Amino acid sequence: MPERDRPTSAGTLASMSASETNPTVTEVLCFKDLPLGSRGTHRAVVRWSDGSEGEGLTWYADEILVCEGDLIGKTREQLRSLHFRRDRDWLQS
Repeated sequence: MPERDRPTSAGTLASMSASETNPTVTEVLCFKDLPLGSRGTHRAVVRWSDGSEGEGLTWYADEILVCEGDLIGKTREQLRSLHFRRDRDWLQS
């Protein structure tokens, strides 16, 4: 049983740490091309610090550049912010 689900001595559940509620990217598993009509041309599939795997970021490759180093150690919110800033900068160029 995960530690957060184990009852404490008072009979209540232990609190979750910030790293469990906001997992970070620990590994980039692959970059995938997306089919026409998708909400981007590329997708990064990542492993999160909670052990799950899934989409880290989707983007249009002709608008912004994304590499593995951009993703490692970031939360979902930080990835959204990174995408927003780069997209804004591209639109303003």
